[in-house]
This record gives sequence, C-alpha cells and structure tokens, in this order.
Amino acid sequence: MKKMILCLAIFFGLSFAMTVWSGVSEMADQLIKANAEKQPIPVISQADPNLDVKTAYGIQKAYVKARLSKDKVGGFKAGLTTEGGQKAFGVTSPVTGILYESGKLEGSPAVDPKAFRRLGIETEIGFVIGQPIRKALRDVPELQQMVRAVMPAIELPDLGFAGDMKAVKGVDLIAANVGAAKFIAGTPRPHRGVNLNEVKVALLRNGQALYQGKGSEAMGDQWKAALWLVNQVVEQGYQVEPGHILITGALGKLVPGNPGQYVADYGDFGKISFEVK
Repeated sequence: MKKMILCLAIFFGLSFAMTVWSGVSEMADQLIKANAEKQPIPVISQADPNLDVKTAYGIQKAYVKARLSKDKVGGFKAGLTTEGGQKAFGVTSPVTGILYESGKLEGSPAVDPKAFRRLGIETEIGFVIGQPIRKALRDVPELQQMVRAVMPAIELPDLGFAGDMKAVKGVDLIAANVGAAKFIAGTPRPHRGVNLNEVKVALLRNGQALYQGKGSEAMGDQWKAALWLVNQVVEQGYQVEPGHILITGALGKLVPGNPGQYVADYGDFGKISFEVK
C-alpha cells in the first residue's frame, strides 16, 4: 500500500512539473513570437493571474535562451531598484534581466526608435567585469576585485507591452527580460577613488533638462546593488564573464524616447551624447 501511495505521489508530482514546464514554454513562445514579429509584448499575467516570480524567471530564461541562439550575453541589468518602482509593479525586491551583446552601443550613436516597440531612456551607472565570477560573492570588497572599471551608461529598454502599462505587473517585466534591448556604454575609468553614490546626472533633450538623478538611488548604494545583481544571476545559473557589463537601475526616472539630441551629463564622471531620430 505504501509503495502504491509513493508511486502515485511520484506520478502526480512529475505530471504537475510537466504541466508547469509546458505552461512556461508556451508563455515563452508567445514572447519569442511577439519579438520576432515586432508585435506588442504580451502581458503574461492576464492569461495567468497567479503567475509568480519564480515561474516568471523560468519564462524569462526560456525566452532569453531562444534569443541567445543568435546572440550572446553582453551583461546583466537590475530593474525596479527603488521601493517606489517595486510598489508600482507589485513586487517586493528588484528584478534582473540579461543584456544582449548585440544591444551594446558606444560613442555618440543615433538611435532609431523604429527598432523598438516603445523606446524608453534611463541614465544608469555601469560596471565592467574583469574576472570570471562562477559563484556568489561574499561582500563588496570581493566584488571590487572582480570589477575592471566603472562608467556612465544609458539603457534603452523596449517597454512596448500590449495595452495600458498600468496593467503590467512585475512578473510581466521579469518574463519579458525587463525590457532589455539596447544600452550605451560610456567611457570606462578605474573605480578607485570614485564615490559612485555621490555621482549626479542630468539628462537633457535639445538643451532642456528632463530630470536629475544620483547614484545612491539604486538600492541606496551602487556597490550593494551590483553585488546583489551578480549574486542573483549566478544563482539563476548564469556565468559572469570578463567584459560583461552590469547596470544597476535608473538614476532619476524612465522617460519616453522622443526624437531629439540628448546629453547625459554626469559631471566629472563623464558624459554621453546620443540622438533619437
């Protein structure tokens, strides 16, 4: 009798796991198809109101795996790194996504908004990894040994979700790889002697200031945010390689990518100029 109960438990456990995986695969396929056809990003939670964070990351991993069949990992990103952002999207912690190598821009690029479904602009701080990271790091000093340089960075996410953004939840962002599309890497510099939390940035469009931000806005501390990001993606099974770039969340706010000439002025930390056509 006990053996029969055990066999039934194993059977139903496997059946449930297969059902869950089938659902994850189907939802990832929706994202893959929408991306290939440049259709609005599906709001997965509308089809599955009980979608949780763990399952959303499973969808993200399947979606990213398909994208990486024709691309490579360029780094990793943190999103919703303020309490306000988390509350707005119904999550209790920041979220992570994968940056694509093909999305990396440098210099003073011209950005074509037609390549996006809904172009956004965020000013951030970037970390350039100098050594392989294969396991979770203990603390910030250990991470600092692994970082080759820091720099200004602009993220250009694609947040073209179907319908009203107010219906989009944190799990939808996670599943869709937190809108990762392109990013602009500024001029790298050694991190020693730089207080990243005190770095201030102003984003200007056609000479008019849109907002100001400060390094400490990302989880209260840039290095702690970067450490959290590294440990999260390692736990998810990714390897952090030399040359990978970490970006730790928006300084200031997300603004729509309207046409114009942009300058992100970080003071002594650097400057990034770009155009949205």
